[in-house]
Amino acid sequence: MNKQITSEEVANQLAKAIQLLLEWARQEMLAPSQPRTTKHMPDREPEGDQIMPGSKKLLKAKEVADILQVSRSMAYRMMQRGEIPTVRVGSAVRIRGSDLEEFIKKSKDT
Repeated sequence: MNKQITSEEVANQLAKAIQLLLEWARQEMLAPSQPRTTKHMPDREPEGDQIMPGSKKLLKAKEVADILQVSRSMAYRMMQRGEIPTVRVGSAVRIRGSDLEEFIKKSKDT
């Protein structure tokens, strides 16, 4: 009755969960289920109800985490492992909106 769960089984289940989450996030970007309100950010112009900013804007890890609905530390790990391409601006690490969209598309196809 006491079945041992291997780390490989845990990794497989986690990968499946991430794929489902990314697919959901992609669908939400294309057709949001609920209207979104934008909060005022003094250093940026409001972007209506777009989830993803224009491809020329750079995203912080917190914004990436919000879009993917993962923790900020998970977003940092994905960036550190090279799963999501990054851009360095001085000591800051940022992500292009277009690179994040591409990551989501690739994750869906996997």
